[in-house]
Amino acid sequence: MRSRYFKDSVEADLRDRMVFVGGPRQVGKTTFALSLLGPGQDESSPAYLNWDVPADREEIIAGRLPSGQVRIILDEIHKYAQWRNLIKGLFDKNKSSVSFVVTGSARLDHYRKGGDSLQGRYRYYRLHPFSIMECDAIPDKILAEQLLRFGGFPEPFLKGDERFHRRWLREHSDRVIHEDLRDLEHVREVSMLELLLHHLPACVGSPLSVNSLSRLLQVSHETVEHWLTIFERLYMCYRIAPFGSGRIRAVRKEKKLYFWDWSRVPGTGVRFE
Repeated sequence: MRSRYFKDSVEADLRDRMVFVGGPRQVGKTTFALSLLGPGQDESSPAYLNWDVPADREEIIAGRLPSGQVRIILDEIHKYAQWRNLIKGLFDKNKSSVSFVVTGSARLDHYRKGGDSLQGRYRYYRLHPFSIMECDAIPDKILAEQLLRFGGFPEPFLKGDERFHRRWLREHSDRVIHEDLRDLEHVREVSMLELLLHHLPACVGSPLSVNSLSRLLQVSHETVEHWLTIFERLYMCYRIAPFGSGRIRAVRKEKKLYFWDWSRVPGTGVRFE
């Protein structure tokens, strides 16, 4: 595999700013950040600090950074309530000698918009699943045998195993709904969101009828719209409005919905779209 598509831009920005790397869960953000430390670096590197590790958490809160490191990765630090002020202080004090890479999933993208205390101190990048241009094999073969079949998320794509892929899809959905959803939104009807997620793959490729979904789930149109917005924030899916002149207001066309992980969608033609 080649380097991820924005690596050169990240390297350039790290000279005078922090870099935030967000995107869907398990899309390869931590692996990409570790590649910035140099060949062969992994989670055991002293430059990698994970908020979920108690020892790393204590070091971060105390402002004790590993010595001799020119780049430091802060993973999942946005779980800390005062993370913006903490990072601002670390950066302002060490920016002449240390560059910072901050990684996180949908929560990082959501929480970074909550204030302007970091304004001008960072660049934000969103990491997408693998594309054909990032792969070294023959494009047609990859499209037919790997990308189209297993999606562009690194783990199932590189494994190329049907059983592993089905298990990965199940676990990925569970983590998004029961972990990210719990942290981002106050939703009581989690089982209803699971039911909506189960029906959405069949809606890909056609104009999305929110009214049909509301009748199916027996909830209001506004509730379904809110749930779809939640899934968009969690990087499960996204919607695209039809192209047309803004002056034509008499006809309102429905948006189309697509998944970040197209391998969830049944049918080769719809996946290709």
